[in-house]
Amino acid sequence: MAKCPVAQVVDLDATALKRVEVDGVPICLARLADGEVFAISDICSHEDIELSDGELDGDDVECPAHGSRFNVRTGEVSGLPADEPVDTYRVTIEDGQIFVDIP
Repeated sequence: MAKCPVAQVVDLDATALKRVEVDGVPICLARLADGEVFAISDICSHEDIELSDGELDGDDVECPAHGSRFNVRTGEVSGLPADEPVDTYRVTIEDGQIFVDIP
């Protein structure tokens, strides 16, 4: 598992989404209102759309295309039409730097 630096915490506002790539893997970073940061696949499992272009609502990312929703903590579907979860990735923060673990 590779632990890769992807962004600075100060560059990711609360309740914001940000697209990053690690070794060609598109990742959507989500910073919740309480400051926690999560990483999920940036590609909607329903359509080939970037989730980072969507909206963050609580713990859910809403896809901008058809409104599918995914929980950023688990990757599970929380709103149709998607019926497959998205991958999640472990996030650590050290000295203000966000790291994502890619298997």
